[in-house]
Amino acid sequence: MRARTGLTTALTCLALGAAAGCGGDDSSEESGGESASGGGALTAAEYRKQGNALCKDAVREVEAIPAPRSPEDVADYLEKVFDSSEKVNDEFMKLEPPEDLRADHKRAVELSNESEKTFDGVAKRVREASNPQAAVVSELRKLAPALEQAEKLNTKLGLDECNETGPPAEQPEAS
Repeated sequence: MRARTGLTTALTCLALGAAAGCGGDDSSEESGGESASGGGALTAAEYRKQGNALCKDAVREVEAIPAPRSPEDVADYLEKVFDSSEKVNDEFMKLEPPEDLRADHKRAVELSNESEKTFDGVAKRVREASNPQAAVVSELRKLAPALEQAEKLNTKLGLDECNETGPPAEQPEAS
């Protein structure tokens, strides 16, 4: 198995790119209006700064996870990547964007929720596959539309660092 190639980039994109910095659920609107900074709605600049910082941190965390050494290790690797992204999801969910970014932020959170449901089965399907790396490629192809939506939302929200994991269309080749 090739270490740290397009597979790692694609897996990072799979875990983090599926929803603009990986929003969690929409409970931030029900939390009494408090943002991650504790003072209500953020300015657009604050929102972008905090959202981009979350994405940078998430990418660093995922890159620190040792690459799988064999095809049999791919499912365990995926679980670690998805677990890491859940931490970011929780933080992104707490951000309270300014009014003009709320609808797109809410859509990013919804997209993340939809993607998380898919993530729950990915490691299992990869673990059960006779060719785990080919199974990852297949899973990425299934998620490509959600990844493309996430990239567009990231751009609209000004979360450029969230698109730095690589373009959604970039897919690893099975080896």
